[in-house]
Amino acid sequence: MISIGFSNSTGGLKMITRKHLAIFKTVAKTKSMSKAAKLLYISQPTISQKIQEIEDEYQVKLFERYSKTLFISEEGQTLLVKANQILNLYDEIEHIFTKTKQFPLKIGATLTIGSTLISPILKKLKDKYQDITFQVYIDNTNVIEEKLLNNTLDIALVEGTIINQDLIVEPVIKDRVVFVCAQDYPLNNVKVMSLTELSLHPFIDREQGSGTRNQLDECLKNNNIFLEPAWQCHSWESVKQAVLNGHGIALMPMKIIENEVIEKSIQVINVNNISIERDFSICYHKNKSINKKMQAFIKTCKNY
Repeated sequence: MISIGFSNSTGGLKMITRKHLAIFKTVAKTKSMSKAAKLLYISQPTISQKIQEIEDEYQVKLFERYSKTLFISEEGQTLLVKANQILNLYDEIEHIFTKTKQFPLKIGATLTIGSTLISPILKKLKDKYQDITFQVYIDNTNVIEEKLLNNTLDIALVEGTIINQDLIVEPVIKDRVVFVCAQDYPLNNVKVMSLTELSLHPFIDREQGSGTRNQLDECLKNNNIFLEPAWQCHSWESVKQAVLNGHGIALMPMKIIENEVIEKSIQVINVNNISIERDFSICYHKNKSINKKMQAFIKTCKNY
């Protein structure tokens, strides 16, 4: 509510509200308190009271009555100019903040999700909530986490582990990560590979900061195994191309290589003691106000 403060005769601060100004403007336009009451669906005594409150506090007469008709005074004319300006400003503010498209939802996604899920999820969001616009930023988990913390992003869909206690993390989609190689990669008919055997092959890895790499490093650390990457890639497409061309073994989300597995250009390798299932999670700052646009995005992810 827009309001104007003013001091009364006792030194206290009172407020003239938008309602006062709207009533005053309508009375000035209709030149009648009874007509203003009908237009505003307010009782006539309330109209009279609000006009009286303004007059008492400013110690002015806003209207003069001649032959049952109200005529606005010079002081009333001065107030009417300012009242129109303030009411117009209020309408502008209301228009800005009721237009959903005015402020796009800033959505982050980690690289796996950016390569697979975010586009169809946002298509569903746009189909159901046509007034919502959005800006999308795709990068690795560390970068997305940083942008959520500094309020560059409103919300994100991430894989990997978020440690910062200032971020709310809510799992919404299940994901499976598997070791893969090209269909014609020389495995020497090995059906099940140990971690030690895996370490003898060139390994194609993601860059430092990737959620997938962090999960693999943690798993290898628990098993006292170290893999020196032969390739370090900043995108899943680079990893996939290196695998398809027989450069080594990689750990990849199943969602990214589903078609290649079906087409038998990539095969899944069974590695002992390694089974990685993870969640894709909604993530936002704990102090973030959850507006309708964020609620719509969260609901769309949960229903995907």
